[in-house]
Amino acid sequence: MSSMNNIAIFTLTVYSVVLTRGDPLVELPLGKIVGSIKESVSGRKFYSFEGVPYAKPPVGTNRFEAPLPIDPWNGTWTANVIYKCLQYRHLSQSKEDPVTGLEDCLYLNIYTPSLDVRENLDVIVFIHGGAFMFNYGAFQGPQILLDKDIVYVNLNYRLGPLGFLSTEDDVVPGNNGIKDQIVALQFIQKYIRYFGGNPNSVTITGNSAGGGSVHFHYMISKSKGLFHKGFSQSGTTLNPWVIAENPLEKTKQIASLLGCSSQSTKEMVDCLKERPGKQIVETITTFQPWLFNPFSPFAVVVDKWAEDPLIPDHPYQLLKKKLVHSVPWIASHVNSEGLYPAAEFFSDEKYLDDIDKRWDDILPHILHYNETVNSEDIHAVNTKIRDYYLGDANVNKHTFGDLVQIIGDRLFVTDIHKAVKLHAEASAAPTYLYYFTYRGEHSRSEGRSKSRKNFGAAHGDDASYILSMALDTRSNERDKAMSDMMVEMWLSVARTGKPNVTQLEWTPVPRDSKRIKYLRISSPDNLLIEENENLGNKEFWESLPIRENEKLFERTRDKNEL
Repeated sequence: MSSMNNIAIFTLTVYSVVLTRGDPLVELPLGKIVGSIKESVSGRKFYSFEGVPYAKPPVGTNRFEAPLPIDPWNGTWTANVIYKCLQYRHLSQSKEDPVTGLEDCLYLNIYTPSLDVRENLDVIVFIHGGAFMFNYGAFQGPQILLDKDIVYVNLNYRLGPLGFLSTEDDVVPGNNGIKDQIVALQFIQKYIRYFGGNPNSVTITGNSAGGGSVHFHYMISKSKGLFHKGFSQSGTTLNPWVIAENPLEKTKQIASLLGCSSQSTKEMVDCLKERPGKQIVETITTFQPWLFNPFSPFAVVVDKWAEDPLIPDHPYQLLKKKLVHSVPWIASHVNSEGLYPAAEFFSDEKYLDDIDKRWDDILPHILHYNETVNSEDIHAVNTKIRDYYLGDANVNKHTFGDLVQIIGDRLFVTDIHKAVKLHAEASAAPTYLYYFTYRGEHSRSEGRSKSRKNFGAAHGDDASYILSMALDTRSNERDKAMSDMMVEMWLSVARTGKPNVTQLEWTPVPRDSKRIKYLRISSPDNLLIEENENLGNKEFWESLPIRENEKLFERTRDKNEL
């Protein structure tokens, strides 16, 4: 009898799971949680826990407040619900209500092939993109990754004004969406072992705003120790849409639209807490005067005004001062980044015609310098960009590729390279970069452009070969080979911190060179190490008087530079 009791005790220690009617039941210190069983792309069974609460609902008096860790619960939590945070969808031609989701949205999703705590599997966490304004964690599904022995987690965080509103003081310092991510990472540290994961081997990944978020965690003191490797696809802390301009003024505009006084920031926020969340989200269009552009009016702020600032200095300065966590970092971009948001412009020629005829009015909003170029300079900046990329040509479907390059260079490529170079100099751990040019059978540009035309690798296409995103990236042998290669790259980072590819030795970005070394991925069997000093036409963009990154800290400026 004693021997049987010892076996029972050992079993409860090793396994955190009981299968009830085929459903996995995990016992956390917080309470019981039941999930479901799903299948990977190759038919492998795995355990799914969707809608796991990691923080208290940010509703009522908790709206605009820092997240609070979830309390223990009674009974059994059923984790088979997909949540979205309240958001305004960027779908101009949809007849559905553009506002979707819930304020009660701080949940994460956990997928694992094993619930044996002895497995100690590496953990990959994905932080979704969407300009800090839209999207949700579960959109980046597990079906490809869970062919492998890995624990995969994705998460929600508050978006738009509900996640990134700031009053530039301690009433609402800002960055609540990033604070949500930190609480989620803390939850993972505490509880991922109950799902077969290793809390000492956590790789944080993200695309676009998710990539920028990952990069911020390298600079946030509270994030230290919560992850051990990082992967930023098509987004860093230096991209122009990552830091919000004039956050208090935007908060006052929302208050005015919703009938709230702005006599004091506390009075204003107390009033906004009483307004329906949907009404707050609907005000977003006020800040996007042309087709959801600029696409990121609410984003991260340098919250120096806070009693306990999350981001105490501009990320450019933090990189220059070498204030980063020294764990491996991999960054990337694709060759047609500008397809977000430009693919939608291709869907209706009236958009391209409007850009052509109203270039001076529209371009600053598309390129996110509507608040960072002085009014007396903005016409000259617009003209220089047009002359450099288009010459005398009009904006139309024939010159669409040039427009995509303008947007991609400005919004993504130039500053990704800047961030990578500075990060390599700042970190004692290696920094890697890849440049993805493979366009498979399908692309994320198809839905927005309403076209199967090959415009190159679109913003987010590389992530689609690793995560299941309602896009078939395994429909032919060549695409499947690319998917297999990209998955193995991620797994090698998760296991060792070093990205491996089969054909060559991928070396880190040098710390002491003007030229950036990177891996060019053109196809599954065409990989090449290249060096370049001017990808994204960096020198041209740095010649313009746009008050961002290093130009924020220049003492003087040549009035005749234009």
